[in-house]
Amino acid sequence: MATSQAAVYRERPFLAVSLTHFFVDVLNNGRNLLVALLAVSLGLTNAQVGIALLLYNVGNALSQPLFGWLADRIGARLLVIGGLGWMIIFYVIASLAGDWPALVALTVASLGSGAFHPTGTMVASRTSVTYRSRITALFFMAGQIGLFIGPVLAGIVLDAYGRPGYILLPILALTALAGSWRWLVDAPRVPKVESKPVVVKETAVAVSATPLRRSGSAAVHPPQFWRRVTVLTLIILAGSTASIAIITFTPILFTDQGYDQSLIGWLSGLIMMGSAVGGIVGGTLGDRIAGKWVILLGLAGSILPYYFFVPATVPWQATLLLLAGFFGGMPHTILVIMVQSLLPKQQAMASGLALGFMFFSGAVGSYFVGLIADRIGLATTLQGLALLPLIVVFIAVWLPSQTQKPM
Repeated sequence: MATSQAAVYRERPFLAVSLTHFFVDVLNNGRNLLVALLAVSLGLTNAQVGIALLLYNVGNALSQPLFGWLADRIGARLLVIGGLGWMIIFYVIASLAGDWPALVALTVASLGSGAFHPTGTMVASRTSVTYRSRITALFFMAGQIGLFIGPVLAGIVLDAYGRPGYILLPILALTALAGSWRWLVDAPRVPKVESKPVVVKETAVAVSATPLRRSGSAAVHPPQFWRRVTVLTLIILAGSTASIAIITFTPILFTDQGYDQSLIGWLSGLIMMGSAVGGIVGGTLGDRIAGKWVILLGLAGSILPYYFFVPATVPWQATLLLLAGFFGGMPHTILVIMVQSLLPKQQAMASGLALGFMFFSGAVGSYFVGLIADRIGLATTLQGLALLPLIVVFIAVWLPSQTQKPM
């Protein structure tokens, strides 16, 4: 069993999309330091920074269901390679162009991220049925490590060379582009067949893989389906707003407090390193217990770190940001797989809907966080984000707790 599991991890398509995910998110999160520099040079307010983030994530989020729909029909190869290639081009422009063109290029680059995420998730989740939660969590961990490394590398090159030095990151991403070009092959399409409702063996997901029941020839959504959709929507909305707002505004808070760019990069990266570890722990737990308990643990555990990291001294800030990322990232894989299970025949589109809504809701929420911060102060606003997981932890109780048993 251990040998077959190790063999799964060495599958070349999985390695290709994981390496690509790493570099996509290196670029995605290193961008926050670029935006912080541009905000200072352009004199942007917190609300205007929120708008810039909103535009980036709207392009990223709203395009993901479309690209997921395309991937279900044309395969993943073109969208994975094209998505990273698109990002490389526009991040090179953002490194070398003037302030306003750079901000525009950063926004346009979001479409590449939107093309990659649902298609890469589909490839990863299809690598293994037995280890589906774990393999998907490893795919997300590759992205989370990229989100950790991104601001660290960005801080180092920005300190040493200024904004033009950021070009090193898209140049390094060419290695992933070459790997996907060589190793990623679209699987042959499987003809559609009529199937009877079955219970899928998937312990990570406490959601039936057949959410529709038939009445004559028409499919009807049972009330339980819509209850799960509502609960998942609220959890994603609150969790994404808190995590994306912290990732976006902590570099600005630390810049205002006089921290140097290298330290800001390390502190920002610790959030993502914690999230990477939390994601793999959450995915591993999700193969053993109901996903509901993983989500509840993640939400409850994030409350205190979110509240106390702002007034803490630097060593404690590092620890608390690491814990905030760990608990905040724990539910990520489980939430995506739950949404996939609601649309079992359209997994790429389901991945796009889940990830797209995460980005979109986080961006919209962060815009309002910026508005509030301009009125009551950024530090106070960031502390108040602890209320979001505190509220939805009670909503998550409504998720079903039973795990699916093998037939």
